[in-house]
Amino acid sequence: MLKIRFIITCLLCSFTICQAQQSLVLQDVVALAQRNSPSYYRAQSRALNSLYAYRYFRAGQLPQLVLGLNNSSSPFGETVEILQPDGKVEYVRRSTSNTAINLGLRQNVPWTGGTFSVQSNLNRFDEFSATNTTNYLATPFSINYNQPSIVYNPFYWERKLSPIIYDESKRQYIEDLETAALDGASMFFEALAAQTQEKIYQLNVANQDTLYKISKGRFDLGKIAENELLQIELSLLNARNTLEQSTLQKEMAYQELKRFLNMPKDAVIELAAPETVPLFNVPLDKAVAEAANNRQSVLEFRRRRLEASQDVAEARAYSGYEFNLRAQLGQTNNGQTLGKVYSGGEIQQNFSVGIGIPLMDWGRARYRVRQAKANRDLIEIDVQQAERQFEQEVYLQTQQFNIQKNLLASAAKADTIARLRYEITKARYMIGKISITDLNLAQSEKDQASQGYVFALRNFWRAYYTVRKLTLYDFEKNEKIRYEFKEK
Repeated sequence: MLKIRFIITCLLCSFTICQAQQSLVLQDVVALAQRNSPSYYRAQSRALNSLYAYRYFRAGQLPQLVLGLNNSSSPFGETVEILQPDGKVEYVRRSTSNTAINLGLRQNVPWTGGTFSVQSNLNRFDEFSATNTTNYLATPFSINYNQPSIVYNPFYWERKLSPIIYDESKRQYIEDLETAALDGASMFFEALAAQTQEKIYQLNVANQDTLYKISKGRFDLGKIAENELLQIELSLLNARNTLEQSTLQKEMAYQELKRFLNMPKDAVIELAAPETVPLFNVPLDKAVAEAANNRQSVLEFRRRRLEASQDVAEARAYSGYEFNLRAQLGQTNNGQTLGKVYSGGEIQQNFSVGIGIPLMDWGRARYRVRQAKANRDLIEIDVQQAERQFEQEVYLQTQQFNIQKNLLASAAKADTIARLRYEITKARYMIGKISITDLNLAQSEKDQASQGYVFALRNFWRAYYTVRKLTLYDFEKNEKIRYEFKEK
């Protein structure tokens, strides 16, 4: 009975250990990076910021209903002079209160740059003295139009730029998630390289320990010299020291990966190298075309040119010359009761035009326009250079990806050959055919080949995710990359 309980306890402990250890492949790390890493949360925050900015712009295109309330009073009163009918002046102490309420409907006019509004105003004036009086002033209905400037229309530029900025943010969100995938893949292979290195050194320690035991027996039989035995013992000590250092490096790489993925720092993980790689080529012309259609940078180039043109238009409009107009049509009335002020009244019609011409500004207006034009030319040069760099980067990274499969295949073959050579060399050493120096050289080449294969694997997948990021296109599935943005 006790034996059965012991077996069950051991099985439960083994099951708990297996459950605690989490095996991660590359796709797991990429998926976690795109939904749980700091890069993901930064992408979400930037996307939300741009979304709300665009909604703010769209809301500004709709009519705005505004209610205003204002009150001013003199609670401590003031002394005023009042002329009596008999010609005498009497000083009276009084306090006043003025309350104004306004209800207005405003609508920006994007085609002209002006503002159209419909308003209703009511003012109440109270005087508290020996004879309390109340007066009302009302404008039941008025139609207003205000045009700050005829030369420059800010609404026109806002309508052109805001949609581009919003489209930029949507493409930037996809790029940010692809950047998170690239960062996750890079950290995965950094940790995998450290893990592989530790396993290599663990195997080396085991091999060196076996060789030392065999060599010690051969030394006791007088088949090898003491110098060779000491060399093997020294190799064993060096292998153990190297293993300890590689274990520390692996734990550091693990912690960095877990921190990036927001995993608990005490989580037990094990990484598994990708067993297969996608075997496809990326056509250069298609990569450049997809990048031009999908990337945020293309919209950024267009936006920067528009903003430069906007600065020139604004410099011309505000270079000292002023031309504005204002029109109002409404009805107003005053009286001591509300009923009186809302019956009858006078029609008000106002139309004003303002013109300002600088007679002597010492060339300020001209220089401001020239400065804006020079800045526009500079931006055009910068954008053209950025466009060329953009295409060159896509071209070079695509070529880099296309050659990585061959490099990976060569690294895999070199790893297989180096392992086989080491096994043959070790067998020949065991029968005394070669020296310990030849065995150490074969072991060093085997270790380098194993690490070289992991590095080649890392370079391939880095190139894979880099091409995805630069083109926002999945050449494996032959479709555009899309991510659904979830608003919080």
